[in-house]
Amino acid sequence: MKQLTLNLTFAVAPSVKSIFKNTTWLNAGWATPCLGFTKKVEISQLLSDALMPIHADDEDDHDQQLYDALWLAHHHLVLDQRSSFSFTFDFLRDDKISGRFIAASLRLHVEEKEQLILLGLIQDF
Repeated sequence: MKQLTLNLTFAVAPSVKSIFKNTTWLNAGWATPCLGFTKKVEISQLLSDALMPIHADDEDDHDQQLYDALWLAHHHLVLDQRSSFSFTFDFLRDDKISGRFIAASLRLHVEEKEQLILLGLIQDF
């Protein structure tokens, strides 16, 4: 009669790139259903901060720029059919004191993972 023996040798698993790093992610659910997203969408805290208006009392400007960035991300996801990509988001900041608009540009990245879509600055990933 043969005796069975167990071979319990373990190998170290290769490290996997974490999509979360040390980034704080915020729920963007307030804007996503009307844009066509069917999954949960989160934006990075750094992206939210980068979209802050010049003057603190212009919260509507922040919301509009975030909505525009989310719209572009959804547009690219639908058209390109890729699970991750980077794009440039150009927008204008309203400087109410000088009465002028200031051009701004951010390099954004979006990743789709199972039931989650993440949108943030390049360095968030």
